[in-house]
Amino acid sequence: MGSESDFRIVRPLTMTDAVLTSSTVPETTVTAWNSGSTYAAGDIRGVAGGNNSQDVYESLQGSNTNHAPGNSPTWWKKLGTVYGTYAGGTTYALDDIVTVIGPDSHLLYRSLASGNIGNAVTDVTKWLEIGNTNRWLMFDKTVQTQTVVPRQIVQTITPGQLVNTVTLLNVSGASATVAQSISGYSKTKRLLRHDVMNWYDWYYEELTQVTDVTFDDVPPYKDGVLTVTVDNNDSDAALGCLFIGKSRTIGTTLWDFDGGILSYSTAKETLGVITMNKRANAKKLNFSVYIQPGYESEAYRLLTQYTDVEIVIIPTADYAMGLAYGFLGQWNVPVSNSGKTASIEFRALT
Repeated sequence: MGSESDFRIVRPLTMTDAVLTSSTVPETTVTAWNSGSTYAAGDIRGVAGGNNSQDVYESLQGSNTNHAPGNSPTWWKKLGTVYGTYAGGTTYALDDIVTVIGPDSHLLYRSLASGNIGNAVTDVTKWLEIGNTNRWLMFDKTVQTQTVVPRQIVQTITPGQLVNTVTLLNVSGASATVAQSISGYSKTKRLLRHDVMNWYDWYYEELTQVTDVTFDDVPPYKDGVLTVTVDNNDSDAALGCLFIGKSRTIGTTLWDFDGGILSYSTAKETLGVITMNKRANAKKLNFSVYIQPGYESEAYRLLTQYTDVEIVIIPTADYAMGLAYGFLGQWNVPVSNSGKTASIEFRALT
């Protein structure tokens, strides 16, 4: 931990099956709902959908009989959508999606053929890998792809090592909460803001979504269990990346701080008409850092160590626009009696 203006590097912890100890985001199919059965509160059942999918629901009340989950919101809460596990003896249609789970691997594949039977998912002529399962999308290190479920995401994580920072990127929700088991630490941050410049905007402009947030004061207990919650009331909760790690302070970020974006969109001209081919964009940051006298060599070592390495940076906790995941660009560390500062360039990943 440090002051609000400290420039910190966070080395993300690799997420594994052992580290993610529980999740409210469903990943595999469950027992199918039956109209003739009676369900207790908390029972989990599924309803088949298209392309080998299943919508998963949790019963909200006891004595729950003959209430169709998709049409009975007072009786059932939707937890998410999953896809059936791949089976070599099953015939899959074109565009069917299957789940393949192995050690620290949670992937989805789309069928490229009709009558697709007995073809391993490694056969690229029959199957296309489309990415992680919904539960694990937040850990794929791609900011644009999101884990999305109705209302709330709750992930329980056992790091097994010292961590003091939790970072959420590309988040959609009303609030985010991080709690730790040992210290009793629990902090909730509101993710809807109303930053306006005049009274007219105050009344007529909508709330804006805070998409990036960090919890940089988590007590570093090795055996602590972290619970990360994104809540969005009755709307979908979504999370692009969840990073957990230990921060290291390099120096103090000074004014001026310069934040922008790198756009990967292109313009296309057809018969004199120009249209936009919209693609992802990524943050681009430039700022100056004061290095404490005598610490220059260590700062140089740290920046060298994490050059060409994917990291999270916190240039200043005061501005969410500076929070980013990506890699260091050009930088220099001066050794000077005149108070020169280190220039840092950072490029975020999409």
